[in-house]
Amino acid sequence: MTVWAARDYARAVTGGTGAVKCGGNDGGTLLAMMQSTRQGCDQVVWLDAAERRWVEEMGTSNLFFVYGSRLLTPCLTGTLLPGITRASLLELAGDLGYEAEEAPISVEQWRTDAGAGRLTEVFSCGTSSMVTPVGRVKTAEDEWVIGDGRPGKVTMRLREEFMGIQSGERPDPYGWMHKVI
Repeated sequence: MTVWAARDYARAVTGGTGAVKCGGNDGGTLLAMMQSTRQGCDQVVWLDAAERRWVEEMGTSNLFFVYGSRLLTPCLTGTLLPGITRASLLELAGDLGYEAEEAPISVEQWRTDAGAGRLTEVFSCGTSSMVTPVGRVKTAEDEWVIGDGRPGKVTMRLREEFMGIQSGERPDPYGWMHKVI
């Protein structure tokens, strides 16, 4: 997927409703989504409203950045959703031997680390998007590729394990799944 880092618009501000599912959060996203589409992108990456520098989340999902076997996801600041899939992947990643942490990441760090090869993969996660690889990023100033632009090993392993638990093909040691009769 190719994503657009929106600097002209913000999805949520400190003290608002960004950390909850709220219909009011969606209306303000339409202009940025239109901008994203005009740029040939699949989705918008939201930055913080104050500085337009810090990565928060994607349109309908959270983001993870992969540095080898270390996963980083933006901190819950009150302006992004504390996604259930995000929390599940943080737990699952540790059990699969990956170091997973919450930490801020700037657009500049994203670009620099991808260019230097330190950042090897990026993926989004959410109820509707599951685990979706991000291969390219565009901003008004430039664009860059993550790794070789294709889904990475860590992303695909997490996706396979997570979806295996969801589908019942793999054991659920977490108690995430409940039979509904």
